[in-house]
Amino acid sequence: MISDENSQAKCIANDCKRTWGSSTEKRAAVAITEDQVRGIFHRYDANKDGLLSRQELKDAFAALGSRMPGLRAFLALQHADANGDGYISEAEFEKLVKYTLKRGYKLK
Repeated sequence: MISDENSQAKCIANDCKRTWGSSTEKRAAVAITEDQVRGIFHRYDANKDGLLSRQELKDAFAALGSRMPGLRAFLALQHADANGDGYISEAEFEKLVKYTLKRGYKLK
């Protein structure tokens, strides 16, 4: 029992997560890079027209781990859609990438 209590105390001190097995794991999240953000948005341009719709943005933000991807897509459009057409074009893409990087998404 003492060794089990010691291992639990060590795990708590080291911020470990218990998995369903008997082992513990520690996973570090790494900040997403600009190139990774670009790649994700290009991947979610479903029809490959060079424009990102609100739905495509929602899907991309969901992939990034946003807790509310629909709201994040709406806010991203408000921030980066300079001409107000409801799409992020190539000319507006840089502003979208910078906006996304400021949100601090991390890869696990």
